[in-house]
Amino acid sequence: MKDTDSIFLVNTQGGLDRIPHQQYQNESLLHEIVDKHPELLVGDQINPENPPEWIVVRREAGIPCSEDEGNRLSVDHLFLDQYGRPTFVEVKRSSDSRIRREVVGQMLDYAANAQKYWPPDQIKELAIENFGGLEELNNKLREFIGSDESPEEERDPFDEYWNAVEQNLRSGQVRLLFVADEIPSELRRIIEYLNEHMPLVEVLGVEIRQYAGQDIQALVPRVVGQTESARQQKRNTRPSAKKTTREEFLDACPENTRSFFTRLISEAEQRGFFIAWGTKGFSIRAYLQDGSLATFFYGYPPGVNTSPVPFFQAYLRYIEDPNVRESLWKKLLAHIPFESKGYTLEIRLNEEGLQKAEAGLSQVLEVAERVINDEITESSI
Repeated sequence: MKDTDSIFLVNTQGGLDRIPHQQYQNESLLHEIVDKHPELLVGDQINPENPPEWIVVRREAGIPCSEDEGNRLSVDHLFLDQYGRPTFVEVKRSSDSRIRREVVGQMLDYAANAQKYWPPDQIKELAIENFGGLEELNNKLREFIGSDESPEEERDPFDEYWNAVEQNLRSGQVRLLFVADEIPSELRRIIEYLNEHMPLVEVLGVEIRQYAGQDIQALVPRVVGQTESARQQKRNTRPSAKKTTREEFLDACPENTRSFFTRLISEAEQRGFFIAWGTKGFSIRAYLQDGSLATFFYGYPPGVNTSPVPFFQAYLRYIEDPNVRESLWKKLLAHIPFESKGYTLEIRLNEEGLQKAEAGLSQVLEVAERVINDEITESSI
């Protein structure tokens, strides 16, 4: 757009005051605006039927690129919406040449590595730090999403919300937002392409244009890259407030895997775990001896994370001692031939995988139960 771009305000005399477009003096100003006013990401333009709202988790959130290295990447802003969908926000001014193409690779890097190496409980820890404590964070969440629950003693009243965050990150249901004062045409075409061809990931641009003059500053946001084809496609994959149920989950699975998941849930509950239902699948969780909440396993139906069959995952990132964790992985792999994916072990429940998972299920649950009871050490495995 030309520098003569303006907006017009009706003054008290019924005339028009012309407010010209003005570039941001520096990129940090745009960062501050996004951080302080996430509503400028205009959820009603992203999804008019069910607009996402935002809670700020962290500015400059670090993301590792491997299991052993520190946070080599850093996304500009991390937000969550009311359904626990992680939203990665990268901010650039249009004058920055990296906004043409380089920023796309950066954003995909963030999403890919966060899914594989970023423990979901880290998101909660970042939010706690950002709000100055768990009580302050829960007060914000109470305003943000509400809570009708009467939580059990010592249990976080927002467990279901954080479970949804975990499930969304694991299944790749995230949102990538490119924010700038102006989205160049090259980036807009890439955004439209990605948004139409990545069914679980919502990829959009948000222009936040600044108009200033006569002691007036106006910010005009606009979502770009949302095609009607992508909008219709995302309609069926957007997270909803409604959690799946055991019956709905089993109905979504092929008949030959229903008995496996039924047995998995039953045996886990008998061993002291509880089942947390997400929007698609479930996690198997328990409180450790120190009072912290840990997720041990996941179950997903077909269609999640591009898998044509259901799959079962083990997740033991919370074990801090790397030697104990490595020994524990070996123990689990001795019973079920999982495929290793970072801190996650996964087996797809096709005919062969299902037989192997059924054969070693009780032993794997027994190993996890020993973790709950604090009976696991490197020498005991």
